[in-house]
Amino acid sequence: MDATEALTPLNRDGFVVIPDVLSPAVAGELRDRVERILAHEREHPVDPGPVALSGPDPVGDIDFEYWQSGVHEIARLKNRIRRRQADEFDTPWPVPADQVCISFIHIPTTFDDGRSRRIFNLINKDTAFALLVEHPLLLSMINQELGLDAIVLDMSVNHVGPHTDSAGWHVDSPLTQISEPLPNFTLSIQSAWMLDDFTVANGATHVVRGSHLTQRKPPHGRGRIDDEVVLEGAAGSVAVWFSQTWHRHGANVTDAPRNGVIIQYGRSWVKPFVDLRTPMTADQAATFSPRLRYMLGCNANAPVRG
Repeated sequence: MDATEALTPLNRDGFVVIPDVLSPAVAGELRDRVERILAHEREHPVDPGPVALSGPDPVGDIDFEYWQSGVHEIARLKNRIRRRQADEFDTPWPVPADQVCISFIHIPTTFDDGRSRRIFNLINKDTAFALLVEHPLLLSMINQELGLDAIVLDMSVNHVGPHTDSAGWHVDSPLTQISEPLPNFTLSIQSAWMLDDFTVANGATHVVRGSHLTQRKPPHGRGRIDDEVVLEGAAGSVAVWFSQTWHRHGANVTDAPRNGVIIQYGRSWVKPFVDLRTPMTADQAATFSPRLRYMLGCNANAPVRG
C-alpha cells in the first residue's frame, strides 16, 4: 500500500490499517526493547520527592482514582506535578486542576492497578524507534495531510495489561479543549504501530467509522456505538486515524499484555502533548536526521526575541 492508497480510506472512514509494514523480526526486536524499558521503569520510577510550595497546591482538585494507579504511583505523580510548578517559578494554574489542558499536566505511567503502563518520551529512551517516526509511507501521508512542517506531538508506548477493561470513548488533544463544533480540518493524526498482534480479545483500538466528519465529541462511556470497527492486525502493521475520529482501546480479556507504539503528528503550531526536545542529548540528536530533529521540537518553538 502506498500513501495514496492509504489516504483514500483514511479520509473516507477516518482510519486505515496498513498491514505488514515492519517485518516480524523488526517488530519482535522493538517489542523486546519496549519490555526492557518497562522493566527498568518498574524498578526505577521517576519521583522528584516531596516538594514545598509557597503558592496553592496544584493537586487538590484531581481525581487520581480515575486511573486506578495505586497509592505509590499517585504519590509520585503528585510530587512530579508539584515539582513542575516549583520549577516554573511556583506559578499556579488559573483554573482548577481538573480543567487544565492535558498537554500541561503530568499523568500516570501506571494504570489498571499496575497491569497497564505507558512509556513517555520513548524516542529519547531508545533511539531505535526513530525509524517509525520517519517511515517513508507514514511521512508521505503526514506531509500531504498536515504539511511539510508537521511536528510530533507525542511518542509513547501503550502497554495494555491482561484482564483490563476498555478505555472510554474520546478524541485526542488538542480537540479535548475545543468546544463543539470541532474544526472542519485536521489538527493532528494518530498512528499505532502494532508490536503484538492487535485482536478483539487483547484490546485492539476501536474506532467509529465516519465520526471524523461529525465535528462532535463522542458520548461519555465505553458503550457500543453504531459503525464501531476494531482495528485488528498482525504485529508489524500500523493503524492510522484522525485525532477527531472517535476511538478507545478495547478490553484485554487475554492472559498477555498488548503493546503498541503511539506516534501523534500535528500541525506546526499545535502545542505538543510531550516536550520531546528537553530530554534530548547532543549524542542522541546526532543520530537523528534534520527533519526528525525538527519534528521533535528543535528549532520549532518561538525564539527568544530582542
